[in-house]
This record gives sequence, structure tokens and C-alpha cells, in this order.
Amino acid sequence: MKNIVLFSFAFILMIGSWSCNAQTSKKAGPKSTVSAKVEVYYFHFTRRCNTCLSVEENAKKAVELLYADKVKTGEYTFTGINLDDENSKAIAEKLGIGGQTLLVVCGDKKIDITDKGFMNAHDLEKMKEEIKNAVNNVTMN
Repeated sequence: MKNIVLFSFAFILMIGSWSCNAQTSKKAGPKSTVSAKVEVYYFHFTRRCNTCLSVEENAKKAVELLYADKVKTGEYTFTGINLDDENSKAIAEKLGIGGQTLLVVCGDKKIDITDKGFMNAHDLEKMKEEIKNAVNNVTMN
């Protein structure tokens, strides 16, 4: 009887050990090194004041100056979208936009910097700072 108990105990330890080794030997697949595309959108209506025009102009300049190489490769984009245009309805709906919005998007992350964009509409350096902060936040893992 003593031999059966010892044999059973050894068998259970062997099975348990095999089970643990099987679980720890799984290897994670290689991490993706592909960076997600960063898109900066300025949603607006057809009728715009000077400040609205400046938000778009300076936001576009900021993206182009801060990320010139990535803009050239298409990794980063700036797009002005007229909400009065029927073709813009799908993207506005997808991103949950209903009015004027300055938005930074990367994958499923998005940051609305509309308030900061309008506060700094006429100050390119501050606009660059706000866009850089938003881009850094959406691209963090």
C-alpha cells in the first residue's frame, strides 16, 4: 500500500510539473514595430470667422513643422473636414463629431484639443506645443 501511495504522489508531481512547464514555455509572438498612423483633424463648417481659419492654418503648420519627415511618409496627416459637406458625415459620425473640433487620433485613441486650439489660434508656437502634447499622449503605449 505504501508503494502505491508513493507511486501516486510521484505521478501527480510529474503531471503537475509537466503542466507548469507547458504553460511557461509558451512564447509571446514578436511585438509589432509598426507605429499607428497619427491623424490630426480640424472639423469645421462652411461659414468661418478669422479665428476658425487661423485654427486650421496654424494647426496644419504645426503638424508640418513638428513632424515633417513623418508627414512626408504619410505616417502623420492633417486634414481639414467641412461638416457641411455630405462626404464628411461618415468620418464625423465614426469619431463622434458634431461641431467644430480639433482632434488628434492614433488608432482607437483620440484627444480633443478644440479649446486649446481656439485659445492659441493666432500663436503658432503655442499651437505647436498643444499638438505635440496631444500627439505624445495618443502615441504612448
